[in-house]
Amino acid sequence: MENKKIRILHIIRSMNMGGAENFIMNLYRNIDQQKIQFDFLVSDKGIFDDEIKKLGGKIYYIKYITEIGQFKYVKELTSFFMNHSEYTIIHSHLDQVSGIVLETANKCHIPNRIAHSHNTKNTNNFMIKIYKKYLQSKINKNATHYFACGEEAAKWLYKKKFKEAVIVPNSIDLQRFNFDEEQRNHIRQELNIDKNALIIGHIGRFTKQKNHKFLIEIFKEYQRIDSNSKLILVGDGKLKQKIKKIVENKNLKQKVMFLENRQDIEKMYSIFDLLLFPSLFEGMSLVTIEAQATGLPILCSNTIDKKTNVTGTIEFMSLKQTPKEWAEKIRMMKKERYEKNNEMIKETKYNIATLARNIERIYYNMTLN
Repeated sequence: MENKKIRILHIIRSMNMGGAENFIMNLYRNIDQQKIQFDFLVSDKGIFDDEIKKLGGKIYYIKYITEIGQFKYVKELTSFFMNHSEYTIIHSHLDQVSGIVLETANKCHIPNRIAHSHNTKNTNNFMIKIYKKYLQSKINKNATHYFACGEEAAKWLYKKKFKEAVIVPNSIDLQRFNFDEEQRNHIRQELNIDKNALIIGHIGRFTKQKNHKFLIEIFKEYQRIDSNSKLILVGDGKLKQKIKKIVENKNLKQKVMFLENRQDIEKMYSIFDLLLFPSLFEGMSLVTIEAQATGLPILCSNTIDKKTNVTGTIEFMSLKQTPKEWAEKIRMMKKERYEKNNEMIKETKYNIATLARNIERIYYNMTLN
């Protein structure tokens, strides 16, 4: 590569805890920072902002389209792009909303415009779905490159052009995601949890997609089987207060813990005994890849991309089955760690060290055009 550092502008709502955000940070930490620098255009402050700055990244803020409307959002984007001609590569992680970003970037003559699909569905109401489909229609006309976390995510966002997408798996830093007995005991003590209690865990935003209401119903049934069990929910989001109310109404307040987003998320997998993940839909779930690396038993809905099961240790169930049936499945599942999982993932494309080298080459080849 040339000596001149390539600056990539990542566009995302915020750099908070989430699948796409964690993936970007995993990539950022492992990419050759002597040659490539990540900068960010966001709308809200995030948990990773300080780390981004420590790694040499710049963070710019503009209000999001839902706050100021499409006209003002385009105006803000145009002003930014025209004043920052140093960016010849923009990498948009806004799924359908990427359409308006890429169209604006195209009009501002930015030569390399990457759309990145991190999802497989839209759960908004009818009117918003129609509007987002309109934005989505702009992607294929304005993107120069297509990325997706998996084939289903590519099909959803790019339609007929899905075969042109580069599949960029949600890869992880395997050294971080190793089971740690010492951390397990330390954090359980810190959270005042009995070392013999079975902990069911979930990590994810409190959104409709993650299906927390059903998750609580499953746990309520499991309490009938094991009253010494606990449920830990890690994350934030607009539905968090609503889920807290449901927990209270089901008399589970003493059994369910709500934790904020954490930057040491790898430690949480060590304190869990099982990951419960009944999402309505997912692309390639980063959380389940991380959990597999720590050897954690996992029970997922069968709506999740099966390619996520890279170690063959994930159990799947239908969302049509009752909470009682899910609870019974948890009872029957193995509760010991799968000790060979981390080594198994090391040999796959989900190892971030391998992926980072591949992405470096892709970015660099764009600068040659």
